[in-house]
Amino acid sequence: METISLQVLLALAMFATTALAGLLPIKLLHVITRRKDEDERQGRRSDYILTLLSCFAGGVFMSTCFLDIFPHINENYARFLSKSQWSTDFPFPQFFVCCGFFLVYFLEEICLKVFASTKKHGQCHDGHSHPHANIEGSKSHRHGHGECLNEPLKTNGGEEKGLKAGTNERQTRSCSSSVPLGGDESDSCAHSVIPFKQRSMSVLTHEIVIDESLKYISTNGHDHMETTFLRSLTFAIAMSFHSVLEGFALGVQDNNTGILTLFVSLIIHKGIEAFSVGLQITRSNARRLFMVILTVIVYALMTPFGSLVGVLITNMDIDELVKDAIAVVLEALAGGTFIYVTFFEVLAQERANDHSNLVQLGAIVLGFCVICALQVNEQFSGSRDSIQGH
Repeated sequence: METISLQVLLALAMFATTALAGLLPIKLLHVITRRKDEDERQGRRSDYILTLLSCFAGGVFMSTCFLDIFPHINENYARFLSKSQWSTDFPFPQFFVCCGFFLVYFLEEICLKVFASTKKHGQCHDGHSHPHANIEGSKSHRHGHGECLNEPLKTNGGEEKGLKAGTNERQTRSCSSSVPLGGDESDSCAHSVIPFKQRSMSVLTHEIVIDESLKYISTNGHDHMETTFLRSLTFAIAMSFHSVLEGFALGVQDNNTGILTLFVSLIIHKGIEAFSVGLQITRSNARRLFMVILTVIVYALMTPFGSLVGVLITNMDIDELVKDAIAVVLEALAGGTFIYVTFFEVLAQERANDHSNLVQLGAIVLGFCVICALQVNEQFSGSRDSIQGH
C-alpha cells in the first residue's frame, strides 16, 4: 500500500510539472507577439527565436524517438521472445512502428479530405468568396477563386502603398505556389504586395511578418482554422499515446527505489518534452487559447493516467506473456506516430522557412543532445545502483 501511495503522489506531481511546462509557451508567445506589435525589427528577431525553439523541440522529439522509444521496444520484444520461446526472424517491432506511421498518415489525410469537403460545401452558399482575417483581426479581405486583390498595405509610418502603373519601383503580387493539404490550388493566393527587389523576410511589412511567423502547421486562407485544429489534434494524440506508455512504465515498478529513480529521470524528460509540445500547439493555434489550454491539460494527464493503469494492471492477475505482447505492440505503434510527428509536423515545416538552415540544424542537434545527455546520465545512474546493490 505504501508503494501505491507513493506512485499516486508522484503521478500528481508529474501532472503539475507537465502542465506548468506545457502552458509556459502561452506566456512566451504573448510576450513575443506584443514585441512584434511595438517594433517590426524586434518582431523579426522574435520570429527567429520561435523558429529556433521549434527546431530545438524537433531535436528533442527525434532523440526521444531513437534513443528512448526504440531501445525500449527492442528490450520488451526480446523479453517477450525469451518468455514465449518463440523463434522468428520477422522484425515485428519495426513492422508495428511502420503501421503506427501509416495509421497516423492515413487518419490525417482522411480527416483533411472531410474538412476540405465541408469547406467546399460551405463556399457554395457563400458565392465563392471567403473572409480572411489578418493575425490582429483588424481587417478582412475577400477574394474570388484564383484572384489576388490589390489591397493597400500600411507601413510602419502609416503610409498606404499599393500597385500603381507607371511607377519606377517594380512591384509584384506574392501568390503562393504551394497547395495546402486538402486545399484548392486556385485558393492558395496570398494577400500581399511586396516590392520586387525587396522580397526577403527582413523587409516584409509588419502585417506580413506576423502572418509568416505563425505558418507552422498551418495553411493559407480559409483552410487555416480547420487544418490547424486537425494537425494539432494529431500532434497531441501522438504525444499523449507515448506519455501513457511512459506512465505505464512508472506504474509497473514494484519498489520505492525504482519508482523514485524512474520518476526523477522521467520528470526532467517530460518537462522538456511538455514545453516543446506546448510550443507547437500554441504556435499552431495562436487565436484558440481555450483549445491550447485544454490540449495541454489533457496531454499532462496522460502520463499520470498511464501510471495509474500500470498500478492497476500490476495488481491484477494477468498473464505476463500477454502483458509483454500488448506493451510491445502499443509502444511500437506509438513509435510510428512519433516518427510522423518528428519529421512531418516539426522538422519538415521548419526547414521550409526562410531562416538559416545551418543555425536551425544547430538548434536541432542541441535538442537532440539534451535528451541524449539525460539518457547517458540515466544509464550511469543505473550502473552505479547495480554496483552498490552487489
